[in-house]
Amino acid sequence: MMTVDQDVLKEAREWLVKQQRSDGSWRRDYSKDQAPTAADDLLSAYVTRVLARTGSEASDALKRGLEFLGRESQRIDEPYLLASYALAASEAKDTERAKPAVEKLRKLALEEGNTTYWALESNTPFHGWGLAGRVETTALVVQALAEDCNPQRAVCVDRKLINGGLLFLLKEKDPRGVWFSTQATVNVLDAMLALFSKNRPGTAAGQTSADVVVNGNPVQTLQLNGRFNNPITVDISQFLKVGKNRIEIKRQQGLPFASVQAVAKYYVPWSISKPANANSKPDLRLDVKFDKTEAKINDEITCRVEAARIGFRGYGMLLAEIGIPPGAEVDRGSLQAAVKEGPVKQYDVLPDRVVVYLWPTAGTVSFSFTFRPRFGMNAKNAASTLYDYYNPEAAVVVPPSVFKIQ
Repeated sequence: MMTVDQDVLKEAREWLVKQQRSDGSWRRDYSKDQAPTAADDLLSAYVTRVLARTGSEASDALKRGLEFLGRESQRIDEPYLLASYALAASEAKDTERAKPAVEKLRKLALEEGNTTYWALESNTPFHGWGLAGRVETTALVVQALAEDCNPQRAVCVDRKLINGGLLFLLKEKDPRGVWFSTQATVNVLDAMLALFSKNRPGTAAGQTSADVVVNGNPVQTLQLNGRFNNPITVDISQFLKVGKNRIEIKRQQGLPFASVQAVAKYYVPWSISKPANANSKPDLRLDVKFDKTEAKINDEITCRVEAARIGFRGYGMLLAEIGIPPGAEVDRGSLQAAVKEGPVKQYDVLPDRVVVYLWPTAGTVSFSFTFRPRFGMNAKNAASTLYDYYNPEAAVVVPPSVFKIQ
């Protein structure tokens, strides 16, 4: 349990109230002198929900925010705004406001196999877009729909949508156990907590078990204690075979929700590998060029990097991971010069790569750095990657180069 200074929360609420415009909205600092955009509306929805969740001191500002969102929700069909509006209205005990927004959300649901999601047409206030923005939005919608599914109701009309949305969220968990960005992860966890807290009476936590079966072979019986458990890892590699494999987790009927994740690691030769976005127009571009790949020990080698967004999808931080050969000594002064010149915001030097944080405003960002090989080799550097900090699905990879050092 962490104690939060209530005075700090009060001051933050007061600051937010002072930033509210006369029409009940909030605007991003860099857009205050421009016509409002969908991104500004989403920011207003987020701030209104924050005020609704954190106390009644800002009741007048909350009322104006709800009135603004009520007008905007009739004008645009943006599920992030609608879900935030419905949640804020529910927090404010104004369920009549929430009903039209929830009804719109039902109509905006999209199906993909046995899952359900809600598409984001703009960027979230935290720059989420693409699949990361879709996860962030779907998690908010699931929370909004769950508000109408309390344990006292015998029938929940949105149960199918909620279950489909939850399955979509669980399927998008990455190998590290999170969901792309911090805000997307927070929203997903909030959605799961909202659903688990509304389990039917009689499904309270207790000791249960789950059987892991691979290709019809029993592997292990897991003992689950309590509603929430630390992750349990099971190595099933010895039970796998070439071709299709079937993995089953068997539990008794009527138990509370539980999530299972399968993580596979494998190697694919560069000669047969395909870019992640091979079947679609890439969102990013990365060029990495070395002035020479054949050199002597301690010769200076210059790496020139160009990174760019293509089109108008997304906004915000980009991370470039530039592969370097084994044992290379990176000149941090050359990287610091790139920071001073502007294109590079921050950097980290790792044993096999240089990680660079970029925030391109328009066009192409270019920079260079130098390094010196410390010993002889005939080896490849690590592959180089550029990806969106707020939507890691948007990525481009540059294959490694062969360095011959004598």
